[in-house]
Amino acid sequence: MNAQTHFHFYHMVPSEAVQYMGIVQLLLYFRWKWVGLITSDDDSGEYFLKTLEPMLSQNGICSAFTERAVDKLHELNVDAFIHTYLTKIPAFVLSTSNAVVVYGETTTIYYLANVMWTTKLILLMNPEYKLSVGKVWITTAQIDFSFTIFQKIFNIEMFHGAISFTIHSEELLGFRAFLQDISPFESKGNGFITTFWEQTFDCIIQNSAKQENARETCTGEESLETLPSPFFEMSMTGHSYSIYNAVYVVAYVLQTLSSGRSNHRAMENGGRLDTLNLIHMFLRKISFNNSAGDEIMFNDHGEVIAGFDITNLVTFSNNSYIRVKVGKLDPRAPHGEELTIQEDIIEWHPQLFQVGK
Repeated sequence: MNAQTHFHFYHMVPSEAVQYMGIVQLLLYFRWKWVGLITSDDDSGEYFLKTLEPMLSQNGICSAFTERAVDKLHELNVDAFIHTYLTKIPAFVLSTSNAVVVYGETTTIYYLANVMWTTKLILLMNPEYKLSVGKVWITTAQIDFSFTIFQKIFNIEMFHGAISFTIHSEELLGFRAFLQDISPFESKGNGFITTFWEQTFDCIIQNSAKQENARETCTGEESLETLPSPFFEMSMTGHSYSIYNAVYVVAYVLQTLSSGRSNHRAMENGGRLDTLNLIHMFLRKISFNNSAGDEIMFNDHGEVIAGFDITNLVTFSNNSYIRVKVGKLDPRAPHGEELTIQEDIIEWHPQLFQVGK
């Protein structure tokens, strides 16, 4: 690698600015003018607030409260958490605001789940308390509703009706069949599959390092399709789709270079082509359709030009869920028409008294 080589970064997820614009348009669409904000307690959460709150104010939307999620709940036992909860009941539990925008990582959902579980427990013991549990949770694309195996005690129905901005995805031909064929006995050298399989199905794979545990032996007949959605999804998620597109882009560029169809020529240095800069030249102007038919191209900032899916979380009594696409956010649409919503197919939380407020 020569001294003239420069590194360039490309983002396979849409710009956050697009998401901020979409949040405002969603709130205006449902006439939610009194909303709560929950963020991760870190620098990204502060940036989110500093960026979004002025946009809300400019559009006549008021912030009912701002809550920062506790990110170390695993360090608290149940008694300690309830004591902390009663010492300072989270603002979103007391608020009459119907809509709450949630920004952060998966740990933010863990925080919400703990708080909502504690709220229900307190309501059972003290029914005279006036606490609000019927909310519309509006979550950003950074949040994932996939709970770890240790979250089985939580009832996912508390998030029924949530509206989420998710990275756009399409179902890929053969993807589901690929998941159906995964077997821990045919993944030699892949330690992740072994560990995942043992933890998920609570069994032991022969010749693994955990044979001393008194658990049943994995048969290989276990099926990923039997797992509730909070633990594993059989559909292509937005994050997985972004990874797929990243691999597809690199493969497309390398195939184009090797085929000799390009008229571009890189500068030579010491008789060698500067491959990285050549790839960068291609990526700046790349435009093609992937196998799902989606156009892939980047803007001047190296961000993929794409929007978001708007999904509705529909939960079931067996603690599983599905994400139903109810709209989309397309930054390439005419101004004012970026957001489209199919309101008639949205399912709301049963304890939500009214949609707009």
